[in-house]
Amino acid sequence: MRICIYKSEGAPELTLMLREGLPLPFDTKRDKWTKIKVVTDGEMRADLLIEIGGAGYALVRLGARGNLRR
Repeated sequence: MRICIYKSEGAPELTLMLREGLPLPFDTKRDKWTKIKVVTDGEMRADLLIEIGGAGYALVRLGARGNLRR
C-alpha cells in the first residue's frame, strides 16, 4: 500500500494520510491540502496502517514533543 501525506496551511498541526488513488475525504475538503510525499507501508507505523486500511485515510495531530497523535 502506498500512502500520500498531505499538509494544510489552514491546519498546520494536522497531517492527512490518504491511501494513494483515493479522493480527499469529504469532511477535509474545506482545507486546501498540499501533497508532501508518498510513502510505502514499510515506512508507516502499524497502528496508522490499520486505521488507513479501514477508512482509506487518517488525520493525525502533531503533539507538543513532535510525536504524531490521533
